[in-house]
Amino acid sequence: MASAFLKKNLALAPLFVASGVGVFGSLTYALYTLTYSPEVVVNRSNQQPWNLIQQHENHKMITINKEFFEKRRGVDSPSKSF
Repeated sequence: MASAFLKKNLALAPLFVASGVGVFGSLTYALYTLTYSPEVVVNRSNQQPWNLIQQHENHKMITINKEFFEKRRGVDSPSKSF
């Protein structure tokens, strides 16, 4: 039925191909982020993983001011004062 529909409406084939590539790409990126990215934590043994990030570490995807994190090296964590 699908092949007959595509043969009848051949102009829609690029739309289906582009949509399929988009869906495949988004699923692939989601799986890649889930497995390799430090922002996503699957292990629930550490309930507060954000406390492991040091003041001078950068975990952002895009950083405009890269020197900011270098200036923070050696600065104590503000959470220690609480």
